[in-house]
Amino acid sequence: MLVLGIDPGLRFTGFGLIDEKFKVVGHGIIKPRGESLAEKLHSIYQQFNDVLQEYSPDVAVVESTIYYRNVKTALTLGAVRGILLLGLQQNGIRFFEVSPTKIKLSLTGVGRAKKEQLEYMVKKILSLKEDISSHESDALALSLWFLKRKKHAVFS
Repeated sequence: MLVLGIDPGLRFTGFGLIDEKFKVVGHGIIKPRGESLAEKLHSIYQQFNDVLQEYSPDVAVVESTIYYRNVKTALTLGAVRGILLLGLQQNGIRFFEVSPTKIKLSLTGVGRAKKEQLEYMVKKILSLKEDISSHESDALALSLWFLKRKKHAVFS
């Protein structure tokens, strides 16, 4: 089983793939091209579909929306999440959504852990030597959460 974790963002969308043996298969960042929101969304959509075609994940885990005080930021992030979910649906990939707090609690023991703490745990669990961005780390954390939970429960 190949699990794709997705950390949505308009500036950077992180992705990370881990197999059932907890081996990192791939990770990276999608950086949108274009000036307008429509151009950026289209770019993210195309690049995301390229990732799906290259790796053919069995399941995906997407970071759920966190609440923002800035309405414009929340709406933009919602648009990015929408095109990512559309890509998953069009490719027949089952997906789950999970909050950042739940991921942090699962991997660090603290629901409000700092990004650096989560990145440290991801690198330690996966024995990663190279530096990775916080977006890639968050995406790999999503995949880890799924695989960790899968060992103890059945997802429907």
